[in-house]
Amino acid sequence: MTVTNRFEMPPEKERLYSKAIKLEWLTVVYLISAIFFIYLTLGASQAMKAAWLEDLLSLTPPLAFLIASRFRNKPPNEEFPYGYHRAISIAFLCSSIALTLMGLFLLFDSGMKLISFEHPSIGTVQPFGDPIWLGWFMIPALIWSAIPAAIIGRIKLPLANQLHDKVLHADATMNKADWMTAGAALIGVIGIGLGFWWADAVAALVISLDILHDGVENLRAVVSDLMDR
Repeated sequence: MTVTNRFEMPPEKERLYSKAIKLEWLTVVYLISAIFFIYLTLGASQAMKAAWLEDLLSLTPPLAFLIASRFRNKPPNEEFPYGYHRAISIAFLCSSIALTLMGLFLLFDSGMKLISFEHPSIGTVQPFGDPIWLGWFMIPALIWSAIPAAIIGRIKLPLANQLHDKVLHADATMNKADWMTAGAALIGVIGIGLGFWWADAVAALVISLDILHDGVENLRAVVSDLMDR
């Protein structure tokens, strides 16, 4: 069995890749904080539930990228004569499947809530003695889930294009889905506060369709990649 010579990236690309790794670690830390704050204010809102699950799912691409980056640099051997570069495609496949399945689940769940005319209620909490509408805590949690995600995603896109890295590009797309999800959930929460019971389920439906679209597009791309299209 002939083993290929090890060849990685030129120095300027390696520097970009190191920057991408640091950015992905920052993303993981940020997402954990966003997941924590949304969990604290979850309540009975379907849109908040969708936003929370979407943020949980958003951990998949950066973690997949970081895990794959550990395997990418392993030198070729007799068992893997062309090296371990396919680890990137496997990571991309995992994140794409997770996106698709979560989109389908949320589409079904929120659709059933809308069809059954379920009226969600956002209750009150008493952190300081007096009752306060939980929605006032949901709103800043959703803003924290939206604004940093939009900024991080914008930083990742040029890096992904320069590195031709599909996992990093999928993660940047996921960050876009994060802030769109938070925006839709914000509209749903405000809608409930104004008395529009259907706003919550409709916001969750919009979120699920966006997640499903990204999942299907990424899944199509990675299957083509694995088939050496």
